[in-house]
Amino acid sequence: MFVTNLEETEFRNLIFEVVKSALSEQDTPPQTPEPFIKGIHELAKFLRCSPARAQKLKNEGIFPYFQDNRTLLFDRAKVRTAMNSKTK
Repeated sequence: MFVTNLEETEFRNLIFEVVKSALSEQDTPPQTPEPFIKGIHELAKFLRCSPARAQKLKNEGIFPYFQDNRTLLFDRAKVRTAMNSKTK
């Protein structure tokens, strides 16, 4: 147990700072992932597999995708749906 001699105003200031800090952390909105997975390496990270395996699954047409110039884009929701339907 930690005991210290603080004046009432010091104690109030300490409480105020702790509450203020806790509330400021709470105000930050949770980060939402982007709707698209960009590229084979991000797809592999999302699937928790190797980039070679992700490339093979893409080539087999398991996951729908489209291209923006040279960048492959996979819709996260569609990848999840394809994963769920493939496992059933």
